[in-house]
Amino acid sequence: MGRLDCNFLDKRLGGKYERPLYFDNYPCQKMPDYLDNFYMFRLTYHLLELFYTPIYQRDRADFPEYMLHHLMTWSLIFFSYSLNFIPIGAAVMLLHDVTDLAVSIFKLTVDITPVYVMIPAYVLMVTSWAYVRIWFFPTKVIGRLYEECYSMGECKNAPYNALNMLFSYLSCLCCLHVFWFYLMVKGMVRRLFMKKGFEEVAMAGHANVDHSQKEE
Repeated sequence: MGRLDCNFLDKRLGGKYERPLYFDNYPCQKMPDYLDNFYMFRLTYHLLELFYTPIYQRDRADFPEYMLHHLMTWSLIFFSYSLNFIPIGAAVMLLHDVTDLAVSIFKLTVDITPVYVMIPAYVLMVTSWAYVRIWFFPTKVIGRLYEECYSMGECKNAPYNALNMLFSYLSCLCCLHVFWFYLMVKGMVRRLFMKKGFEEVAMAGHANVDHSQKEE
């Protein structure tokens, strides 16, 4: 996405604003032409995951949390698209894609590459997750949403109840990020001190590779 087209992207995500504008001129925000197609692709993908997971992945140890994440992800995308909350929805999805890439790299190294390859991949996954999803997402995305719509009152044209739902959805997603980060760290500790496999570490991040792949 071009920098000039996206006043809703934080400069640390490739945008040009320290304080992005998620509801500028709502509901007639200026957006890139292809953003609608991007939304349709993600909406379809996560709908597929909602059907695929309960049929083929019911034996996962974290199946309830995994399904909850898929349900929340699809609901958020559909909800934001229906109400034209597309700028903040796109920002959340792009933010999740950053960490999904790191998780995918680690999954490729699990038990098929030497330890000196797996360890850097794990460190990359954990540090990117901690920075992007544990710190940046709640402070710079949810925090900015709260500032723009509640503190400064710049979302007057947006439905107030819908904003409350969006804020609640994103807060719950943030809690899931913390939970999966705990599983990542726990898996590494078990690997180092109890000689267990790296699979549990990868399982923690797997939910966000297959959806958000990753907004979460």
